[in-house]
Amino acid sequence: MSTVTVVASLPSVRLGLADMLSSHGHTVLSEDETVDGAGVWVLDAPGTPALDALTAQRYSDSPRAAVVLSDEPGMASQLARAGLRGWACLARDADADQLDLAVRSAEAGLVLLDLPVAATSLTAPATVATPALSMEPLTARELQVLQLVAQGLPNKGIARRLGISENTAKFHVASLCGKLGASSRTEAVTLAARRGLILL
Repeated sequence: MSTVTVVASLPSVRLGLADMLSSHGHTVLSEDETVDGAGVWVLDAPGTPALDALTAQRYSDSPRAAVVLSDEPGMASQLARAGLRGWACLARDADADQLDLAVRSAEAGLVLLDLPVAATSLTAPATVATPALSMEPLTARELQVLQLVAQGLPNKGIARRLGISENTAKFHVASLCGKLGASSRTEAVTLAARRGLILL
């Protein structure tokens, strides 16, 4: 089963979720024990700081997987743009079986929405994204990094190939993703290929 980190502002909710997950064989860790990128985060009604922590690894080699319990209508669309490895969004009254399924789906890199959340998300007014007419050009170094990202190299491999530090490689990945308007490395490669910046 999965390794899970439960994040909830109320200790009683945290304990309840931990108990539900343990009953399905998952190993529950405290936030202090969590290894970056490992396991699945389960967040109850997260505020901005918790969501920021969740998406902190969006441009890394190991983005997080998460299950968010929330009754906010816009939460699913926020998660869709967060650059997560896999995610699920459930109503806060989800039961243990639903929570178990959500954790396993997110860890497998899938997206799962329960019916009430899906109905709210799908009936929300659609906003059509229009491509930006002008984009800040990528530097020569960012184009090099982009090509290596497209080849599937992790930050460590990019750093080794270009003779730079891993932090510098991570900075270049984040910068080029920002310029391309991408929420993940995969999306950056897709957008760059569509714009003719790289050849796949």
